[in-house]
Amino acid sequence: MSNKILEVEGNAKKDVREMGGGSFYSAHKQEDIEKWLEHMDVEEYVHMFDQVFNCEDEWEEYVEDEEIVSNSFELEFRESEDADESECLHDEEIQEFLDEEPKRERDAGVQRITYQLKDLIGNIDGIKDTTIQLLDDFMKVVKTDDVENLSEEEKKLYQTLNDMTQLTLKYPKPEVEKETYEPF
Repeated sequence: MSNKILEVEGNAKKDVREMGGGSFYSAHKQEDIEKWLEHMDVEEYVHMFDQVFNCEDEWEEYVEDEEIVSNSFELEFRESEDADESECLHDEEIQEFLDEEPKRERDAGVQRITYQLKDLIGNIDGIKDTTIQLLDDFMKVVKTDDVENLSEEEKKLYQTLNDMTQLTLKYPKPEVEKETYEPF
């Protein structure tokens, strides 16, 4: 937290072009408040703007659809001389958000890596399937199961293909739904 108390004032426009605005006080740093406001989706959703800036009664018309998207959003930060910490209504929530940020970042990183790993596993499965087909084609071309009678180059090719068909993964493979197409 900073040792200054900031008044954070916000203004937004609804799709119906009504104007609304409000403010709150915070002892947090401006960049921390901005991160929290982004997390709260105040720029995106009018009902979140209303909740944070306490301006539900400031709009000229009542709008039932809470998913109305804000068309514009502006923030202004000013140091307040006459506010004290008792007026910092959102500071506990902002602090909780900041405290949980490392966990959110870790969870997002793990989720990203898991997605990439599942994609890689799919690619490896595709390579393995192709290799099995290539090995089958190779055996049809050489017309023998007796590997010892193959030339050195053929033995290397056979061994490489055979080794590649043995690829195994310890991570659980993703479940893939088979796509079905209806005929025209």
